[in-house]
Amino acid sequence: MAFIRSKLVNGEYYFYLVKNIREGGTVRQEIVKYLGRQDEAGKYAKEKGFAMPEPEEKPEESETELDRKIADKKKSLDSLKPFPKEIEERLREDLVVLWTYNSTAIEGSTLSLKETATLLDEGIVVGNKPLADYLAAKGHRDAINVLFRRLGERKKKISESDILELHKATMKGVVEKYLGAYRLVQVYLRGSSFVPPPPNQVPKMMAEFVYKLNKNPHGYDPIVLSALSHLEFESIHPFVDGNGRVGRLLANWVLMRGGYPPIIIAKKERLRYIRLLEQAQTRNKHYALAVFFKKKVNEALDFYLKRARPYRA
Repeated sequence: MAFIRSKLVNGEYYFYLVKNIREGGTVRQEIVKYLGRQDEAGKYAKEKGFAMPEPEEKPEESETELDRKIADKKKSLDSLKPFPKEIEERLREDLVVLWTYNSTAIEGSTLSLKETATLLDEGIVVGNKPLADYLAAKGHRDAINVLFRRLGERKKKISESDILELHKATMKGVVEKYLGAYRLVQVYLRGSSFVPPPPNQVPKMMAEFVYKLNKNPHGYDPIVLSALSHLEFESIHPFVDGNGRVGRLLANWVLMRGGYPPIIIAKKERLRYIRLLEQAQTRNKHYALAVFFKKKVNEALDFYLKRARPYRA
């Protein structure tokens, strides 16, 4: 009988279809097919009806070492500020394209990075993709602009009306019902055993969510607060559609409010990201999601430093 197994090579998981071969009194495994990395293997498993193995987490550097790297890089980035206007604009343009491409791709958009960039930078539609994918990209760009506008107003507190405005901008043209409004129906998460709360509980839960987001009663640092608030938002799942995109925008609002650059969860990280959310929702494993966010902040700092340093040399 064939099954899928994973192999860790240089810090990356690769997947293979293997079968057991019995020879005398021993059993050996023979590779039938190389399946690639997690996204490709996941697609194959779904199409062919195989179970995906759940690999052990990659060996991680100590969290203390990761925290030190983040602190050092943030200090370096802060020393380069304020950026010249032209650098600030270029950074934001690059960020908006990458953020929009990856966040919409996680939700199923078929636009390529180049198609996304051409649409957002030049207003030109290229390719022959579903209209909803183009509208989703434009909506996400508009929502990022809302976020930056609020940050520019030195707005410290995030309100429910801010979250509804983000949803309205993100999903304009993509959905017609419940645009900028909480859901009035039960929703389910495809492929997950976690069930979001019934709609009549959403308003109260969102009011409590916003209170904790602003008061931070446990005194979490901005990265951990971003991760745990993202988990809570996705668990409430307050909208019929658009929860992932709005939730990632909101997580970045928390980070940027705390002085950190926004993170980009890449399309290729989709399965791991979803798995971390589900593990936190169903097994109370919050730590791994927080560490994942720290690693993404570390990458975001590299993104900014790489682009800003040459102009300060």
